[in-house]
This record gives sequence, C-alpha cells and structure tokens, in this order.
Amino acid sequence: MLSIPQYLDFAYTGKTKEICSFFLELLQRKNEVLYLHSQQVANYSASVAAKLGLSRKEIGIIRTAALMHDIGLLSVPNSIMNKFPYLSTREMAQYKRHCIAGCSMLENMEEFSGIIDLIRSHHEKWDGTGYPKRLKGVNIPLGARIIAVADYYDSVINPCATQWQKSHQEALQELLSAMGTAFDPEIVKAFIEAIVPGNTIKPVPVFNKKGPKEKSKTAAASLSSVATKVAETSELKEYE
Repeated sequence: MLSIPQYLDFAYTGKTKEICSFFLELLQRKNEVLYLHSQQVANYSASVAAKLGLSRKEIGIIRTAALMHDIGLLSVPNSIMNKFPYLSTREMAQYKRHCIAGCSMLENMEEFSGIIDLIRSHHEKWDGTGYPKRLKGVNIPLGARIIAVADYYDSVINPCATQWQKSHQEALQELLSAMGTAFDPEIVKAFIEAIVPGNTIKPVPVFNKKGPKEKSKTAAASLSSVATKVAETSELKEYE
C-alpha cells in the first residue's frame, strides 16, 4: 500500500501543474473555503483510492480530478454558494450546471482527458437520481463515486456558510444513511475506514506559490486558453 507522501504530488509536473495551479488561484480569489475544499477533497479521494488498492497512476488521476472537480463553480455567484443547499429552483439550476461548466473549461486539453468524465459525474447518485446524466450504479465512473463521497463529507463539515456546518459524526451518519441511494456502499465503507474517527485530513499545500516566474511558451498559451474558457463558461445559459 502506498503511503500518502508517495502519491500526493507525483502527477503534478510541467504544464499540468501550471494549469491546476492557475485554477486553484482562481478558486482562492473567488472563495477561500472553496479553495481549501478542493484540496481537502483531493486528499480524501486519494486516501480512499489507496484504501481500495488502486494503482499509483489511478490514484493520481482521481486526485487530480478531485482537485479540479469544482472549477465549474467559478461561474456560480458567491451569493448562491453561500446559501447552498437552501436554494430556489432557479438558483439550484444555475448551481447544477457547474459540472458541465467545469468540463467545458478543460475540453480540448489532452492532458486532462482522463479526468473530464470524473468531473462531469461527481454529482451522479448511486440510485440514478443525480445529475447531469442520471447515471446509475457502476455506470458512474469509480473515480467520480469516490469524489462524490469525499465532496459531500467535506462540504458538510466545512460549508461555505458556517451556519450550515455539521459535526464529523453527523456527516458520517448522513453518509451511512445515504449508502445505496446517493452513494456506492463500498465507497462509503472505504471512506470511513480511510479516515481516523473524530479527525480529518488536514489540507496540504499542493503547489508552491513561489514557483518560477517564467513559464514555458506552451504552458503560457494553455493558461491563456483556460482563462478564455473560464470567461466563456461564465456566460453559458443556465443548466436545464
């Protein structure tokens, strides 16, 4: 079994690292809680993937997808984020489209082709009542099933609005109650076994902000393309 230090950062090199770092910076500027949430979900997801005995490569792919899973929320106003999950029908529709929005930001980037489906599917539910495609059971990618559990747990104990915050035990009880409906029972079991009861995995810095000032021309061009995608996605019509 791989230890956490061995698999945390191996996939983050070159252009991929720079693009991920770019998105993390955007998330941090938008909402500090959302920024920390992305890192925390990535850590939880990697731990669960390791618990399931997945390969080092698979763990890296899942962790990268988890780190990027909420980039589509860059197109959702903070006024909506701070009310979640107590949203109007119109607000919920706008919130739900973040899965597709995130994929749109990364499309046509070959280095992220392996995580697109995981980002798109992280709000699908085991019983087929999720979104955006209402996938069911094992038709939901394994990585997305892992991210879904980690995402839900952290969003409950560390919500954007502290008035909706719940305890570690309450969050675990909700996961157990949703086994077989919202979440894959095996993933919930692995998640609980992977974390120490009463504690959480502390967010760790994924990238060094004081990295080289000069980026390669290829990476710079990719970041420019990403920035354009973010702007375009913010103008998309509401999810229907």
